Amino acid sequence: MTVRDRSAPTRRRRQTGRRASATEERVRGLGRPIRLLVATLLVLALVVGGLGAAITWRALPQTNGRLVVAGLDSAVTIIRDDAGIARILADTPHDLFLAQGYVHAQDRMWQMEVWRHISAGRLSELFGASTLENDRYVRVLGWRDAAKRDLEAMSPTTRAALDAYAEGVNAWLTAHRGSLALPFVVTALRSGTGGLGGYDPEPWTPLDSVAWQKVQAWNLGGNLDEEIFRMLADARLGDPALTDSLFPAYRAGAPIITPADRLAASTGPAASVRPAAAGAGAARAPGVAVTPTAEQAAAWRSIAAAGDRTLAIAGLGGSGPLAGDGGLGSNNWVVSGSLSATGGALLANDPHLGIGMPSVWYMNGLHCRTVSEACPYDVVGVSYPGTPAIVLGHNGRIAWGATNVDPDVQDLFVERIDAANVGNYLAGAESVPFTVRRETIRIAGGGSETIEVRSTRHGPLLNDVDIRLEDAPPVALRWAATTEVDGTLEAILRLNTAADFEQFRAALSGYGSPAQHFVYADVDGHIGYQLPGRIPIRAGGATGSRPVAGDSGASEWTGYIPFAELPWQYDPAGGLIVTANNAPTDEAYPHRLGDQWDFGYRAERIADRLERAAADGISIDEIHDIQLDTTPLRAARLQRSLAAPAVVAATDDGKAMLELIRTWKLGCPSDSRGCAAYHAFEYRLLGAIFEDELGTLARDYVGGAASFETAMALLARPDDPWWDDTRTDGRRETAPVIVTRALDRAAAELRTSLGSPESWTWGAIHRASFREETLGASGIGPLDWYLNRGPVSVPGAPGAVLNNHHRPELGYADPSKPGSEATGLDRVFDVAVAPSYRLTIDLSDLDGARIVQTTGQSGNPFDAHYGDLIERWSKGEWLALPWDRDAVLVGAAATLTLQP
Repeated sequence: MTVRDRSAPTRRRRQTGRRASATEERVRGLGRPIRLLVATLLVLALVVGGLGAAITWRALPQTNGRLVVAGLDSAVTIIRDDAGIARILADTPHDLFLAQGYVHAQDRMWQMEVWRHISAGRLSELFGASTLENDRYVRVLGWRDAAKRDLEAMSPTTRAALDAYAEGVNAWLTAHRGSLALPFVVTALRSGTGGLGGYDPEPWTPLDSVAWQKVQAWNLGGNLDEEIFRMLADARLGDPALTDSLFPAYRAGAPIITPADRLAASTGPAASVRPAAAGAGAARAPGVAVTPTAEQAAAWRSIAAAGDRTLAIAGLGGSGPLAGDGGLGSNNWVVSGSLSATGGALLANDPHLGIGMPSVWYMNGLHCRTVSEACPYDVVGVSYPGTPAIVLGHNGRIAWGATNVDPDVQDLFVERIDAANVGNYLAGAESVPFTVRRETIRIAGGGSETIEVRSTRHGPLLNDVDIRLEDAPPVALRWAATTEVDGTLEAILRLNTAADFEQFRAALSGYGSPAQHFVYADVDGHIGYQLPGRIPIRAGGATGSRPVAGDSGASEWTGYIPFAELPWQYDPAGGLIVTANNAPTDEAYPHRLGDQWDFGYRAERIADRLERAAADGISIDEIHDIQLDTTPLRAARLQRSLAAPAVVAATDDGKAMLELIRTWKLGCPSDSRGCAAYHAFEYRLLGAIFEDELGTLARDYVGGAASFETAMALLARPDDPWWDDTRTDGRRETAPVIVTRALDRAAAELRTSLGSPESWTWGAIHRASFREETLGASGIGPLDWYLNRGPVSVPGAPGAVLNNHHRPELGYADPSKPGSEATGLDRVFDVAVAPSYRLTIDLSDLDGARIVQTTGQSGNPFDAHYGDLIERWSKGEWLALPWDRDAVLVGAAATLTLQP
């Protein structure tokens, strides 16, 4: 086995195994396309023929009758309603979690199989060399190694739940070996690892469950991409101050969740308290200037893209462009019983995540037949396939929801190699050897790749992801989720049985990553809030916005914000708590949480609507309607700027667009022409301002929330140099010229895509497609048809409470892919991030809870529940989620008994 030699001047990544002869290489080169052709033809035959039907049929779960499942202590009952929501009733926690593992495997085993390969950096075992970069990325970051530490630190109760869950998954795998679903069969045929029975998956382990948490933490926590953007923008613009001007401070007067002067006070603030300024614009400590070569800059972009693609394969949508969160976020709010129409506390939650096929969520309940200290679970909501417990939902006493905090928990440290010993790095005056580990990645079809991963006291060197960075300054990543033991899964399990606010907070005290805004409501009418998570405290005023020196010690993490000092509230005087990824607190708060907050438009809209409704008592119907609010409040600012008579368009279509925007009522239902005109114009306006200065980096900035806020500030300075198009000779453009160009360009593109202005509807360009991101993204037509669903037109917009977000970077050629082209506006606004599930509940009427997720319960194509919720979700409809066990029995569409 050959590995990269770290002591040599030049190090190369090598394939392991016997060296092939020239003849073998030629045969192999011919064989690969032939195998692909054969696989394609087989897929076609399987999907349209009887054999495909048989394989599809065998994958469908048994949901009625009886099944013998080894390992159970006593019989377990699984009740599914007409939407496939599964309620599990058992006598012991062991049986409850074993059955949850079995049910998850019944409906989502392929998704679970892909997810565990993602978290372990083993995708290439399934899909070949096309995913090597993803696997290198995950192996260097060490997700699974970190998960091992988490698992070893877990309490016996949590470990027992994980063990029982794994027993359930393995019981299903044992019963179905040799008769797996079509994705297992296609993967086996393409990789040569099996036949029509599918390949043979490894047994499920507790570590497989724990490692998934690292994927979620990466998806929802950190600012690595923005640090890379700042590094590249500093090099292009030549002035860090210009780069910083692209990231405006939090909007003055925008909602703050918990102002510091009332932090933790039981008579704390209502969500609508709006101080004059917020804390996101604090002075930044200088970073270390890193000036990459063109090749190195491309490598840094590739590293960020590898993380994005990894998340996309997981069905999480990825984080989008470097400078922004890609629309990832959420809404939640709670209403005190004193303000509700019924006297019960109200809770609403809709997490905004990437969409795929199937949903990331599985709706189910975990119910001990007799709730006791020995069997305390009686809870319902959504779970992650592959992981025990209910992540978000309610039990008989409390309900909880979460939105993303997006704190700064990732830092880049530029290390110094010891010139006298290149196997060492400098920590102050001390020369310290790199910690080196070898990672071997097996590749489907034969062969493997072994890489060496070097780590410093700060973390792994990202240079080891990409060979183009071997001569660049070594840069280590420190991330809270892998630096320390993370108790997130244990915290979620404890939330499942919490009965009051004190127990709610105690459960979250060990929570690590990703930090979330958790809201709380209980059956006694109380409401509360807690921000948990490991968020670092930095020395020397460091902010984590740019790479810092690794050898000096001046910017080290000195600890984490103590749980007792993290923001929280209980029964605020205003009776409302609203979070929508807006600023958690203000400048008076003594610790730095980060500065990548949503600019508060969603939170403002929610709070305003709740305050108006409070006069008559807020109902569950009202909070459900607020979840579906399609008004992007931020658009009112740009719309007002277009009202001036001096704003003109040069073409007839541009004039039509201007009129549509001026008369638009701000809502974004699917049939809105004004919404389509506005978003097309806004997108092209942002591009017209920033494309010339940023060049290819415009792809990573234009369309994000920061680009909009910066543009709004520039509208007040129409002669600002940012308005000048540096690509034109001898002219200096000002705001009116650029606005006119943007109107005319956007209108011309809409005509090309949709025809005359009469056909410019939002739903025509704003569609959601639900794609299975492994085989469903293969480009093999029959597989795409078999696995994918959509597109469907959807209402909502970026910045609306109904926050359906798109991928603005698609409007630019991808600099990492030579020959790539920009898409038109008919593709730019395709939905990539959306409310992944919705829950509304009045705690005085647990039987009246409402829920829905994006696709359906099943991950098995042509199961009745594979995509049966797409239309209901897109139309804002919901499912009943009864609590009373008699009501659950009345609603039973299928009942399965698992017996020892």
